[in-house]
Amino acid sequence: MTTRDGISGLRVLVVEDDYWVAATLVEIISDAGAEVVGPVDCVRDALSALDSSPHVASLDVQLGSETSFPIADELNRRGVPFIFATGATSMIPAVHASRPICHKPASRELVVGALCRALDAGC
Repeated sequence: MTTRDGISGLRVLVVEDDYWVAATLVEIISDAGAEVVGPVDCVRDALSALDSSPHVASLDVQLGSETSFPIADELNRRGVPFIFATGATSMIPAVHASRPICHKPASRELVVGALCRALDAGC
């Protein structure tokens, strides 16, 4: 998948349990021309949202008492690239350690850049 035009025209799943961070990510991704799937704030809803066939996803690591790793595993199984938008990088397991990370709080350039790197990596 090409990212010549950034993420414009793509569907981006946003998994984030903090309302303000989710709102910021939605604004950044929408302003970049992508369609936002979500945001969703738990593993169950995120797995259901995969039925919308996102092109790429942004995952917070810690979702309340859950982690997003079951979502990451399913995205990986489906061949959907993703990033971790998180402050909890030390929690990321080795199997997902090579995924792009966007440290929160993040600017538009960092979020869109990380999503583009994920798409370019063909993860």
